[in-house]
Amino acid sequence: MSKDSVQGAVIPVKNSWVKVCDANTLKPNTLNPTFAAGQDILVAVDKQGTVYATANVCPHIGTPLDQGKIKDGCVVCPLHGTAFDLGTGKLTGAWCPSPPIIGPLTGALKAPRDLPVFPVRQRGGGIEVFVDINARKRFDSGFWKGILDAQGKADGGYY
Repeated sequence: MSKDSVQGAVIPVKNSWVKVCDANTLKPNTLNPTFAAGQDILVAVDKQGTVYATANVCPHIGTPLDQGKIKDGCVVCPLHGTAFDLGTGKLTGAWCPSPPIIGPLTGALKAPRDLPVFPVRQRGGGIEVFVDINARKRFDSGFWKGILDAQGKADGGYY
């Protein structure tokens, strides 16, 4: 169970299969952005037609990975060239290797992290991803507490 809460109630992790797209819309060697259960999901298809699902947000600074490319079984961030294994989400190679000088400098501001991956399956002509359907609610619980007052949060606190 999560420690996050809404008005004192604990918001549990609740994993469920959620349809994200039709299987017949996917082509080999493509990155397909989608949105499910309040999360940006990337459905990637390698050259062999294997389907993967990851977060569609680079762990470095949030760049949409669907603008990147697939190379050697990895999704490569379009901004700094960081590569993540499509099956495991593990960082492969250097963290923020490009552009020269600037990439490594910006990479030094945030420790290397892996990319979240999700189980994926084909069912009834659709592609489904196994995600926490309460993730968005848990995230929002730290920010949205009602009508905002002049100080920021409804309880007078700041963000």
